[in-house]
Amino acid sequence: MRAFSLLFFVFLFYGCVSDASNHPEIDSDYLRSDFKEGEMFFDLKENIERIEGITDAKSLEFMSADGVLLKATAKIDSFGEVHMLILEQEFENKLKNEFYFYKNGLKRISLQSHTEFNEESNYYSEIISFYGDSENVIYSGNRNSKDIDSLYLLSYTAVDKQSHSDELTLDLLKREGPFQTNFLGTAYLKEQEKLFLIVGPKNRAYTSTLAVIEKTEFLNQLIKYERKNIGKLLDIDFTHATRTDGFAYQALLNVSAANESQ
Repeated sequence: MRAFSLLFFVFLFYGCVSDASNHPEIDSDYLRSDFKEGEMFFDLKENIERIEGITDAKSLEFMSADGVLLKATAKIDSFGEVHMLILEQEFENKLKNEFYFYKNGLKRISLQSHTEFNEESNYYSEIISFYGDSENVIYSGNRNSKDIDSLYLLSYTAVDKQSHSDELTLDLLKREGPFQTNFLGTAYLKEQEKLFLIVGPKNRAYTSTLAVIEKTEFLNQLIKYERKNIGKLLDIDFTHATRTDGFAYQALLNVSAANESQ
């Protein structure tokens, strides 16, 4: 599939580190699907979720033009091996999370989780897929419920095989494709008393905003000649921060011109 161990050594300095995780757990005391051979996959999933010494390499958070928030996390060990990828998407009244589990660099399990928020009742659903050595889908199962606690008590029932692609998640982590960090301008939020740098692809299909902590000479020149510099590809170093009043934001640590031939 890919040389994950080499790829994500590069990602380490791109994102901030966090020990937080947010993904569903499945009780292993009963048959978890109608696929008998699936137990080995569920065991693998749970083993990956329990691995110690894992580092979270987080992506920049991007907002789509139609208001969808996207962010990704790569869970890697001290040797640079990727064990899990997570893609989180927040819609106006829906959450969609995707989880990918790997063994020896191969995608073995994918899980898509949907949560729909309604006035009368919420709706929760999951689709899980298992993959063979050539990443061919050997089983897909579904479960759904109007109660989140009840969902985790249900076993998966077979549906038509579905292959879930991790390409969007990888693009988000690598800042490639629709998630390039071109300079799109700046904005000042009076309420937060902060200047924000705005980056994204040139077509503005997605944008990411970062609070400026300290102005460097490069940043001053970028802002001074803003119109001329619109579209310039940037290298971004950042962290996630939260103020005492609960306001969470991406903080810009450093910015420089990127090699556009990379």
